[in-house]
Amino acid sequence: MSSESRTFIEEARRAQIITCAIEVLADRGYPHTTLARIAKQAKISTGVISYHFGGKQQLIEAVVAEVAKLATDLMLPRILAQPTATEGLRAYIESNLEFMRLHRKPLLALVEIITHVPGEEGGPGPYSAQSEVAITDLEKLLEWGRLAGEFRDFDQRSMAIAIRGAIDAVPGRLLHDPNFDLDLLARELVTIFALATRRQA
Repeated sequence: MSSESRTFIEEARRAQIITCAIEVLADRGYPHTTLARIAKQAKISTGVISYHFGGKQQLIEAVVAEVAKLATDLMLPRILAQPTATEGLRAYIESNLEFMRLHRKPLLALVEIITHVPGEEGGPGPYSAQSEVAITDLEKLLEWGRLAGEFRDFDQRSMAIAIRGAIDAVPGRLLHDPNFDLDLLARELVTIFALATRRQA
């Protein structure tokens, strides 16, 4: 069923199920996340979940899409509001970590999916496509800086992978240390990658 053909009530029910799936994933972990537990959390039958999503794999993919949308909705306006690519990169890093602060359960749910959910028939996992989107979007930001003369000449994909790698290491730290100082880390990462990308006088 396409999003265009769904009624308001159907969209609301899907959103409720996705929210409950995030709750169960974050609280119980993927190995203990079943349709029955999600249905109990949502106070519905498993048949309602199957009607809206078809099965667990499709629901997991919907969770990934929802977490990605939460992140994009927070980050994109902040990045686009910046007058320079240098400030855009700063906003990119800061808003990534701000998302982790504000949306802890969606973040934990995504970590569970990345860690435990393999791709169908040995193919890429449910987050692999979104991971590639994150890299290519960051490459566009770095290209902006290069064309504007703010950034030095470097391999943009390699730099994008390095930046994403530094950011993607944070959730694992938060699992072990929930009080980890994200503000301090954001400042350090901004400084590190400002130095790494800037064009020398």
